[in-house]
Amino acid sequence: LIVLLHNLLVMDYGLGHPGSIHDVWAFQGTRIASNPMQLIPHNHWMWVDSAYPSEMWCVVPFKKPKGGRLSRDQNVYNKYLSKVRT
Repeated sequence: LIVLLHNLLVMDYGLGHPGSIHDVWAFQGTRIASNPMQLIPHNHWMWVDSAYPSEMWCVVPFKKPKGGRLSRDQNVYNKYLSKVRT
């Protein structure tokens, strides 16, 4: 797992996990997961998928509520978030 800044510089990485492990499990073994404020500057954040924790420094997409729907604004947000992450 490699965590990159917006300018594609490596911010953190995790080694030793098999390729079949989900990114969120590999992420838990990184320095950034255990001490994000030390590595992520103030007013900065990471764009991640919905498996990651929702934190001030970790921007996740909205999840559809069980038996419900996302609002139009939430769907638009998720659409643009997915474009940022690709």
